[in-house]
Amino acid sequence: MDINNYLLPAIIALSIITISIVIFARLGVGTIVGFIVAGIILGPHTPGPIATTNIETLQNIADFGVVLFLFTLGLDMKPQQLWSMRKTIIVQGFGQVLLTSALFSLLGTVMGLAWEVGFVIGAIFSQSSTAVVMTLLQEKKQLNTPHGTNIFSNLMAQDISVVPIMALIPILAHQQNTNANSGLYTSMLIIGLMVCVFILARYILPFCLKMSITSQNKSAFALSLFVVIFTTLWLSSVAGVSQTLGAFILGMLLSTSDFKLMLEEVVTPLKQALMGLFFLSVGMSINPEVLLSDFGTILIWLAAAVLIKTLVFITLALIDGKSLTVSIKTGFTLSQVGEFAFVLLGIGTVAGVLDSHNAAVGFIIISISMIITPFMNKLGNWLSLQFITDRYNDSHDPHAADNQLVIIGLDEVGRLIALLADRAHISYAAYDIDYECVKRGKALGLNAHFGDILNSGIQQKAQLKVAKAAFISATGSERLKRLALMLSHYKQLDIYARTNSRAEEFYLNKHGVKYAGSVYIESTLLRGLDLLRNFGLTEQDAMQLIDNLKQELFEQEYHQWGKQAASESQPVTVN
Repeated sequence: MDINNYLLPAIIALSIITISIVIFARLGVGTIVGFIVAGIILGPHTPGPIATTNIETLQNIADFGVVLFLFTLGLDMKPQQLWSMRKTIIVQGFGQVLLTSALFSLLGTVMGLAWEVGFVIGAIFSQSSTAVVMTLLQEKKQLNTPHGTNIFSNLMAQDISVVPIMALIPILAHQQNTNANSGLYTSMLIIGLMVCVFILARYILPFCLKMSITSQNKSAFALSLFVVIFTTLWLSSVAGVSQTLGAFILGMLLSTSDFKLMLEEVVTPLKQALMGLFFLSVGMSINPEVLLSDFGTILIWLAAAVLIKTLVFITLALIDGKSLTVSIKTGFTLSQVGEFAFVLLGIGTVAGVLDSHNAAVGFIIISISMIITPFMNKLGNWLSLQFITDRYNDSHDPHAADNQLVIIGLDEVGRLIALLADRAHISYAAYDIDYECVKRGKALGLNAHFGDILNSGIQQKAQLKVAKAAFISATGSERLKRLALMLSHYKQLDIYARTNSRAEEFYLNKHGVKYAGSVYIESTLLRGLDLLRNFGLTEQDAMQLIDNLKQELFEQEYHQWGKQAASESQPVTVN
């Protein structure tokens, strides 16, 4: 294989993708539309600069990005949080699927279609795009807003509804599905899936991760995670459950794990790459010839899908007791048709409810609805700002942090600082790459997490951009310096550090760490103060003696460090 045969097409493809996402990001509609448009340009249905084949293979690979996306969402969703959403899931989520299906059944009848066909079309169109919507909300930092939480509940309900819809389509096609499992057997499979995923998440994976950490094997850590993810996907397929739902359940069961942050960091780079590939594959699947030949039909059904879903979502959200602002933003953001509709279209075609041409038209409708999602989201936001008075902030106060203090290192000193913060009611979070230290911290009831703060993703989780202070307790000299240099980039931070020597203290002072000192020197002088008082010195005389000695030692050691630093002059870098 001559790699040169692939270099030029790769350069052209990457250039088109890059230019497209930059243009649409600058237009304020996000990168999603950019990827889809690039996919149209590069797709096999459009005369372009390079030939594209094997779209189905590309889509299968890209679908794993959606799976990883749902897995990371699960990591941020504790089981009790999902349980608190049960009313919204039932009233809005399941209610929307049923009501949309019924309305399309009525619309289909009016247009001369059998009610079963209309119902299937409605069930397909009732599915919104988890990939598009959650990516959009993540880009806009709206995942934790009231409407973001409400949207997520709806999407979870839709994922769950895919299973019964898949079973219902052959029935509506008046087929005797000899391969369909009985309701009892299907229920047993789903229960078995839940038990297996629970065992994998709570026992098998943590054991493997602990072994990997003990042996300091990062590759084994990542491979253990992906083996469990793939096993969960296989079990979900066997049980007839959506793979994305299985991945979400796995992530949710791991949401309380000590390894949660590091698991997310392992998955995130691959997830981001595959999500871009997913949107690219959507664009590649659009056939402009079908779009032009059936433009009127596509426009009518697209308008019907968007209008009906928007109104149904708004109505059900209001019935569920949500504010008008949340209801409008939910309706407009979820108005598109999602990726699971592609699967249901295929099932409907095989069952004979839809023919191949209608399926191709449906594919175009789904793809266009995804493309217009950012514009619908903007329209919903604009309407809520123009006409609604019950406004709320779309994100957290940018000047407030959940954790005002970030503690790095959970050795004896770090745990002591955490206990002081806890007693003083100062919000904090503590991080360490030593799992045993994290375990001891958790045993004391501390807000302790396993993760490397030098990782940009962990820094984001720690909210270093808005935290007030950071305390470093690291025994390794090189790691201490790297941590201090990294933290010095956050200008609002007051940085405190325990050092192992005067030389480290001087180095950190020079690089912007104002509060640095050797814990051993300070503790020794403190004990010396007690000793002097016990020998009869007054408090004032003892303190004066201690201060004079500290100043004398400081001058001597600073002079010595200066000469040594000048001779070595070895810079420390932050990876």
